[in-house]
Amino acid sequence: MSASISERHSGLHARALPSVLIALIGALSMAAYGQSQSPASGTASAADSLLTRKAVIPISTVRRFFPQVDQESSTGPNLTAVGNPKATRSVIYVNRSGSKKVTITVDQYVSSSDASSAYEEAVQRSKAVPGFTPISAPNLGQNAFMATVTRGEETHVGFGALQGEVIVAITLAGYNPTPGTIVKLSSLAREEEAAAKVP
Repeated sequence: MSASISERHSGLHARALPSVLIALIGALSMAAYGQSQSPASGTASAADSLLTRKAVIPISTVRRFFPQVDQESSTGPNLTAVGNPKATRSVIYVNRSGSKKVTITVDQYVSSSDASSAYEEAVQRSKAVPGFTPISAPNLGQNAFMATVTRGEETHVGFGALQGEVIVAITLAGYNPTPGTIVKLSSLAREEEAAAKVP
């Protein structure tokens, strides 16, 4: 079943970067620079299985940490998910001018083994992206990381985590990777990890 027009990613199909950081940092790469039209290495049917909207935190929660972001730009399947997820959800929040963006993705897999394999693949791909720089952040779990990707004038800050059968990713675009931004992203990630606990 195809997502409705309002749930399709439109207008943010930016430049093609290797689709890893959204898949993991889920998020630094493609999601950060915009969603691709085709799945990274999953199947087209995976994009048709949509997690409930409640799997991603609402804009009111995002605004507590990043108040410049004031609208939901799009929601739908995570077209950059790695592997073969059972269901996904991607939500992109932006400010009015589109200069600031927060992309959140949740990918649910059939088993924790499938999720772990997808996570490891995403991590390896992320590390291969030119401009990828890991960030040291306090209180990151064993299966979580933060990094930046810089392409030209643009820098994106991303978070990715594996939780059992679920991969959560958050990417910030239009924000500098300052200590304050890192703390806010860490706090936002904790909120999203709680919301993403899918049954």
